[in-house]
Amino acid sequence: MNKWRIDKLSTLCTRIGDGLHGTPQYSENTGFYFINGNNLNGGRIIINSDTKEVSEDEYKSNFIPLNENSLLLGINGTIGNMAFYRGERIMLGKSSAYLNFTTSINKFYYYYFQLPGVQKYFYDVATGSTIKNLSLKSLQDFKVPIPNDVEFKKIVAVLSAFDDKIELNNKINAELEQMAKTLYDYWFVQFDFPNAKGKPYKSSGGKMVCNEVLRREVPEGWQHELINDLGTIVGGGTPSRSIEEYFTSNGIAWITPKDLSLNNGNKFITKGDLDITEKGFMAASLNLLPAKSVLMSSRAPIGYLAVNTVDCTTNQGFKSIVCNKTYSHEYVYYVLKNYMPTIEANATGSTFKEISAGVFKSIKIIKPKYEIVEKFIEQVKPIFDKQDNLEKQNHQLANLRDWLLPMLMNGQVKVIGNTHSHGQDLLMATRPEAALGKVVQLNIPTNRKTFAKQVLAGKIISRFKNDANFTDIKFQKIQFLAEHIVEADLNLNYYYQAAGPYDNVFMHTIYNDLKKNKWYECKDRKFAALEKQGKIEKYYQNYFGPATGQLDKLFRLLSGATEAKSEIIATIYAVWNNFIIEGKPIVEDELIQSFYNWSERKHQYTRAQVLEGLQWLREYKLEPTGFGKLIKKAKSKK
Repeated sequence: MNKWRIDKLSTLCTRIGDGLHGTPQYSENTGFYFINGNNLNGGRIIINSDTKEVSEDEYKSNFIPLNENSLLLGINGTIGNMAFYRGERIMLGKSSAYLNFTTSINKFYYYYFQLPGVQKYFYDVATGSTIKNLSLKSLQDFKVPIPNDVEFKKIVAVLSAFDDKIELNNKINAELEQMAKTLYDYWFVQFDFPNAKGKPYKSSGGKMVCNEVLRREVPEGWQHELINDLGTIVGGGTPSRSIEEYFTSNGIAWITPKDLSLNNGNKFITKGDLDITEKGFMAASLNLLPAKSVLMSSRAPIGYLAVNTVDCTTNQGFKSIVCNKTYSHEYVYYVLKNYMPTIEANATGSTFKEISAGVFKSIKIIKPKYEIVEKFIEQVKPIFDKQDNLEKQNHQLANLRDWLLPMLMNGQVKVIGNTHSHGQDLLMATRPEAALGKVVQLNIPTNRKTFAKQVLAGKIISRFKNDANFTDIKFQKIQFLAEHIVEADLNLNYYYQAAGPYDNVFMHTIYNDLKKNKWYECKDRKFAALEKQGKIEKYYQNYFGPATGQLDKLFRLLSGATEAKSEIIATIYAVWNNFIIEGKPIVEDELIQSFYNWSERKHQYTRAQVLEGLQWLREYKLEPTGFGKLIKKAKSKK
C-alpha cells in the first residue's frame, strides 16, 4: 500500500470556487463560451454548436483566473465530469467548479477523482433529491492522499500515455469518417460518381432524369426503393426488470439508446452497460442481430447509429437493419445517416418522438445502379476496417488504463525506471483480482471434482458438437479456459504441450467417461447422444450455476472459432497466468516471446495473430488472475 500523507484538498489549491449562479446575457458569434458541467468530458472542455456564447462585457465582469494547473469539475447534475483548462475563452456556470492547484498535481487528481470510491463519495455527500449538488465546502474539506512530485509524475506519465494514444486514434478516426462521408455525399448526393471515363458524372454533363416518385432529378438509370429494401428491419425489447436472472454482466450483448449515446463518436459497438441471459432473451422473444448489422435508435432520441461487431440484441428503442439482402453495412450506414432528417420528420409522439416500423420501412430513397454501390463499398471498406481496429485498440487501452488506475493509487503496482516508456516498465506487485472484480465461488466438494470436470466437458460437447472446427485441440483449450476463468479447481493437471496447455490424463479418459455416464459416444470425431445425455444440464446447473453467465460468454465467443485461434488464446492465457503466479512484470513483448518459447509449433503463428489473442482476452475482460498451478513442461514433451 502507498504511505502517502493525507490532507484536505484545499491545502493544495489557491482557490476552489464555482461559476455564475444565475443566467448570463447571451450573445452570438463572440467567441466567449458559457460552460457548465455538461461541457466537461474526458479532460477537455467540449464546445460545439449547442454551446451558448456571452458578450465580452459579460465575460469580463465574471472573469475567473484559470491556468495550466486548474482542474474543472462538474458539481451539479453531471457530478464528476472533468476537464483541464487550455486557454479557452470561457465563462463558468454554477455547475462547474474550478480547482486552482499550486502545482501540476492537478493531473494526478484528474485520475484520482475517477476512482469508483471517489465518485461514490461525491454522490454520497451531494445534496438534492432531483438534481444532485456537490458543495464547494465538501470539496474543500475532502481529505485526499498526497504523493510526492516524483511519484505523482510517474503515475500521470503512465496513465496519460494511454489517454494520448486514445486521443490520437480518435483524431485519425474522425479524419477517416470525414473521408468516407465526403465520398458518399459526392457520389450519392451530388451525383458526381465516376462516369465511364472516370470523370465526375453530373459535373461532366451526365444525363439527369426526373423521378416522379422522389420528385427530384436523379442520374439516368437510377430508380427509387424503400428503406425496407436495404435489409431486414428488426425491433427489440426488454425482459422483465423484476426478474434478476434475466440480466447479467457477461451474457448476450443488449444495447439501449443510452449505450449508443455513451458510444457517441464511435462507429462500432460491442456491448452495452448490461447484458441479458439466455433466459431473458427467450422470455422477451428477442431477435439476435448478426454482427455487421446497422443499429438505429428510433426514439429518445431518434438517429443514433452504430454497427455491431458481435451478435447482439436491443431494447425496444431501435429499428435496426440486418444487412442480408442486397447491400452491405458500409452502404446502409451512410444511407441512414443521409436520410436521417427525413426519418426524424416522419416521427410522431407528444412526449418522445418515435419512428414506427411501418413508416420507417416505407420511406422512399434513391436506388443507384448497383455497380456504383459496389465501387463505393470497395472504396470505404478499408476505412471501416481501420476505424474498427482503432476503436478496438481504444477499448483495450481504456480497459488497461482503468485496470491499472486503482492499483497505481493503492500501491499494488509501482512504476520504476523511465516514465516515458508508455507503461512498459510496470511491475505487478500482487495478483490483479482487485481490479478485475470478484470471481464467483463454486464450492464443488473435493470428492466430486472429477465428476464435475466430466460435467463441464459434457456441457462443452453439447454446445460445440455441431461446430465444424471442434477438434480435440479446441475441446481441450475450451476446457482449460473454462476451468481457469471461473476458477474451478477440478484437479488441475495441465502441462506444456506443443498445441498448448494439456491435461494428458483427462484427454485420455474423457471419451470413455462420457460413454460410461451414458451421455455421449464419440465415433470418428462425431458425437452421438446417449440415453442420459439430458441429465448433463441438471448437473451443470448444480455445479456451475453461479458461473453460467461467464461460461456462456466464453462458449459464445469461441463458437465457430478456428482450432488455431482457440490454441493461441489458451496458450497466451496460460503464459500470462504463469507470469502472474511467478510475480513477473506483465510486459507485452515478454509475453509474446514466452508464447514462442512454448514449443516449436508456436512459430507457425505470426506476431499479429498472437497480439490479436492478447487483445481478445483484454477486450472481453477475460484476463487471467493467477489462479491455479504454474504450468510446467512435462519431462517427456518438448
